[in-house]
Amino acid sequence: VEEACRPGVNISAIARRIGITPSQLYRWRRDLLNESEPDHVASAESGQRSMIGVSSVVEVVIGDVVIRAGAEIDEAHLQRVIRAVRSA
Repeated sequence: VEEACRPGVNISAIARRIGITPSQLYRWRRDLLNESEPDHVASAESGQRSMIGVSSVVEVVIGDVVIRAGAEIDEAHLQRVIRAVRSA
């Protein structure tokens, strides 16, 4: 759960690695974040944190290849990677 709270991580990849569903990991992470904050702050921010975690990694599927890229990736670099995968 601690790893899942780090910025830019892929929750699905962590869940696969440890053998649980992503929804379970999201739930544990939400519970941890809610426990560590006052109730009035937790309810307002928990939705924002979930959105950040969900949108911080983009997955592009080309055939049987999955490309995962963080939100900070340069668009030109991602385009080069996609072209390389398509031409392989």
